[in-house]
Amino acid sequence: MVRSNMKSRIAIPALAAAIVSVTGLMAGPAFAGNAPSASSHTVEVAASRSATDVIKTLASEAIVGLTDQSLSNDTRRQNFVALMDRYFAMDVISRFVLGRYWRSISEEELNEFADLLQDYLALNYASQFKDFNGEQFVVGDEKQQNKDTFVNSQFVRPDGPPVSIVWRLREFGDEYKIIDVTVEGLSMGITQRDEFTAVIQKNGGEVSALTENLRAKVGK
Repeated sequence: MVRSNMKSRIAIPALAAAIVSVTGLMAGPAFAGNAPSASSHTVEVAASRSATDVIKTLASEAIVGLTDQSLSNDTRRQNFVALMDRYFAMDVISRFVLGRYWRSISEEELNEFADLLQDYLALNYASQFKDFNGEQFVVGDEKQQNKDTFVNSQFVRPDGPPVSIVWRLREFGDEYKIIDVTVEGLSMGITQRDEFTAVIQKNGGEVSALTENLRAKVGK
């Protein structure tokens, strides 16, 4: 349990830094001529042909919408939610983090939970994007396993060992979407599921208790 908690403390900032650091690389001289405009975002996503391309395109949008020091916290969180809408399969993620309990709620309740989950994740992660200091992020190979594709990467820190980050993507129609991220062997989906199912179990198996808990945390 202690090891898991230590990994969690590393994973949360590393996950945020990973996306920001690859945007830093793409904004450098080698990529300066390829920086996308806001109007080209949808076209570039549709044109992505590999899971690796999706991670790189996510990164290029993150630098525009998350790292600007002039952004207010509310705007940064809104931009974070927009990126999740575009690149993450929130319906799949929501069912996974609810465990078996997702079967006990209606589609409307699941959609409501997914919206609150986005706001909750944005509240926890978005503010960390303003602190990027130019650490190096290296995208490696991608591997197919059953119906999912895993993109390997490393977050290289100047003051510590590199952090391994694996992006898990699944193809929906003609595009890939992220369904999980593993940092140093710790699945963020499993970590969130453990936290959420504990709340549900303490409240007699009622998902509504978790929903209200999230609503209070995000101020809705």
